[in-house]
Amino acid sequence: MQITSCNTAKTKYVQIYLTEKELNKQETKDIIEEYKQKKYSVATFITGKENYPEILKRIIEKQVEISRYVC
Repeated sequence: MQITSCNTAKTKYVQIYLTEKELNKQETKDIIEEYKQKKYSVATFITGKENYPEILKRIIEKQVEISRYVC
């Protein structure tokens, strides 16, 4: 599971990338509920096991790319 978060102005966002198996775990449901209670906008992205490492690599690359343009 990969969790990214961002605070923009007065809005808080969190994105959670995980497999369907991870989504069904109670621990994951508790994490999602915790973010919702803290007034985060929550997005979940579900991927298959075989593509999971590639998806995480792309997420990290995008985060690095975006961080270069943030002041």
